[in-house]
Amino acid sequence: MKDEEQISVTEKQDTDPRIDLAIERTRLALERTQLAWIRTIITMITAGIAIDRGFAALHDARLVTGDAWVKNGHLAGLVLSVSGTLLITLATILYIKRTGELYRMEKKKSRIFDPGTILSLLVTVIGLLVIYFILIAG
Repeated sequence: MKDEEQISVTEKQDTDPRIDLAIERTRLALERTQLAWIRTIITMITAGIAIDRGFAALHDARLVTGDAWVKNGHLAGLVLSVSGTLLITLATILYIKRTGELYRMEKKKSRIFDPGTILSLLVTVIGLLVIYFILIAG
């Protein structure tokens, strides 16, 4: 009797539209969260570039007048860019893992390259390029 009840519950879950809607809401919430991470990381990387270049410009201007400062903005810009790149990498790994779990719940084939993942990978590459150029410029 328990086997029949378990099969009945499983069939009900497969046909219940509320479950499909709950999974879709969860998927959209994950995507919104990932896009918020992307926005935050772009801001961190941009702030890193601005701090690095801003202090470099101040340093160059002070060299002309003879009041040169130490280039202390270089390290701050590098830290922001590195931490942003590491955060987006971690957020992307967690996003792929969680969306994969949702696809398994739906018994569908997982799609790794959805818009959130593609944008995250693009921001990661941009972050790595920024780190490279900050290290070269410094």
